[in-house]
Amino acid sequence: MAYDEKVVHAAKARLEKRRREAERTATQLREQMCAQMPRLQEIEYEKASALPELTHAILTGEMERVEDIREHNLALQREMADILHALGCDRDNFEPVYTCQKCGDTGYVAGAVCDCYRQLLREEACRHLSGLSAMRLTDFDSMRLDYYEDRVDPKLGVSPRQHMKDIVDYCREYTSCFAPDNDSLLLQGATGLGKTHLCLAMARGVAEQGFGVIYGSVGPLIRQLEAEHFGRATGDSESQLIACDLLVLDDLGMEFDTPFSRASLYNVLNARLLEGKPTVISTNLSHTALKERYGDQLASRIGGGFVPLLCVGKDIRELKRRQSMG
Repeated sequence: MAYDEKVVHAAKARLEKRRREAERTATQLREQMCAQMPRLQEIEYEKASALPELTHAILTGEMERVEDIREHNLALQREMADILHALGCDRDNFEPVYTCQKCGDTGYVAGAVCDCYRQLLREEACRHLSGLSAMRLTDFDSMRLDYYEDRVDPKLGVSPRQHMKDIVDYCREYTSCFAPDNDSLLLQGATGLGKTHLCLAMARGVAEQGFGVIYGSVGPLIRQLEAEHFGRATGDSESQLIACDLLVLDDLGMEFDTPFSRASLYNVLNARLLEGKPTVISTNLSHTALKERYGDQLASRIGGGFVPLLCVGKDIRELKRRQSMG
């Protein structure tokens, strides 16, 4: 998969930061422990001094001498470990403890890209795409249910407040127990009912668990895909949209309706459904309006592959505006 230059730079910067922190921690530990027990510094000196002697013994074929030096080095290593443990340190030596033991936080193992570097690239790609939205991620606790009426709605069988509480609880549980094979969700309802708030809360909650999440309004994401398709930008955002653990598409139906946008949406959603990857969509459109706008094929994929969650109530943004006006 080809990644944008900014994504690659950010992933490399994170690797470099990990490596520097591990090495700085090891240096600080060495200085602290050697100050308490000078014998540790002597052990390090003895081990370093033995290296030229070991090399000479190997080159001259003095195998018994080679074995003697190795045994002495092992004894020095054991002595160092014993001293460190006696000083209350859980380390056996002063070697840096890297986040990835396979590559030492370099990103490569025997010339091949390490899995840890691939994961960082995926994470940074998700952040880069999500950064197309100017909205700040929020959480479930800031969802104000008191804006919803508490009187029973005959059509719902419960009050709008209770109905929305059930939806918030469902989304909270969905997030806390997230797995890459979760169901896909379709949040429907009129403007100002909290759909975007729920999308943001789910995106944040899943991302904080270490999963690769892409959140964005459909319009900016489509514009990014279009710019890459027609050579105005570099990257492979479509592959990233398909590959991420959770894709959250906000405001479906608010983007410019073009053959390219419809085809792109179908390609991404169909691929994710076929791979069993969850997607969360919010839209003001009803099932009938989805069919009229996107055609039978896409509407069928959404209708048959997503769990519907109908948001109800009055426009919260309008209620807040009236309150602010007194």
